[in-house]
Amino acid sequence: MTEHIRQLTVADLAYYEQMQTGLNDDYMLHVFDQITSGADYLYGLFVSDELVALSGFSLFKNYYAMLGRLRTDQRYRKSGYGTKIVEYSLDQALAHPEVKWIGANTEQHNKAAQAVLKKVGLPPVKLLYAAQASTVENLMAADVAPWKEETDKNTKMNWIKQTYLHPAFDKKVFPLEAYYPFPVSEKMFEDSIEQWHFFENAAKTRCVIMWEELKGTNYLHVVYPWHDFMEQPGLFNTVQQELKKAQQNDSETTIWWDFSETDVALFPKNHPFELGSPWILHGLSKEALLTGDVSDAIKRANELIQNVEDELNDLEKILAQEADSIEAIADQLKNNEGSP
Repeated sequence: MTEHIRQLTVADLAYYEQMQTGLNDDYMLHVFDQITSGADYLYGLFVSDELVALSGFSLFKNYYAMLGRLRTDQRYRKSGYGTKIVEYSLDQALAHPEVKWIGANTEQHNKAAQAVLKKVGLPPVKLLYAAQASTVENLMAADVAPWKEETDKNTKMNWIKQTYLHPAFDKKVFPLEAYYPFPVSEKMFEDSIEQWHFFENAAKTRCVIMWEELKGTNYLHVVYPWHDFMEQPGLFNTVQQELKKAQQNDSETTIWWDFSETDVALFPKNHPFELGSPWILHGLSKEALLTGDVSDAIKRANELIQNVEDELNDLEKILAQEADSIEAIADQLKNNEGSP
């Protein structure tokens, strides 16, 4: 049996349809023409004349390359083909002259994909929850007006410079699109801020950024740069106002809002967000991948994993203490009921 890898085109759909991926509803079958053209590159590994694995990458701003769409035929798994096709896709992304950063996004429970990314040298960067909601009415502040929109391009850019582009700002990842967060760079904000809507509070000390995007579902993408979202009167009023506008055109529009583990711990018990499994962003700069200078990145990744585990352990302890306190109060009330 001979092996070869080549770039796929829409004409290769018939090969993909013959693969046994084990997926009941594979979206790639419906968008094969899109993910094999334009800024999307897809590569297939063939054994003889049979497609057994595929992977590729998408370009964003001609700066970021996001690996993905890994599929392996069930009959050929545990043969190293998944790693081989991802390595090939990574090499092709590295060869692109304008790419400066390469990464991938996996759900936390997808250990197989994470193992492949570890083998090809892409460490974890950030864990995020892709929170979604059809309303945030129960988080709105009473008798507070929504924030006012700022349309001046320079003012918008100043907000970005004060937050994500500021060296001392703690958030280093920006959700450029739903499913696609990236490490911040000036490149990612070029042109985009003209399409985004910025809303400022009355004191002009905080802003929220929103825009609509279609990813199968129409989303109102919300980005709030700070961690104090539960302390800002009018923030959720503003989000709800824009959501209602979007739902007038598409009633199925929902909010997409990326939150860190720290942010999620701040949610009230009655929050409206569906969280699901968190996503882990993996990646490195092109320079680090080409020079092999990955020690610092791996160290930071290990620190990230440890910090997340510490936060989860702390949260579990707090919840356990609260449960014990509630149980003690319940026992005391029960005893008091039986007292004369």
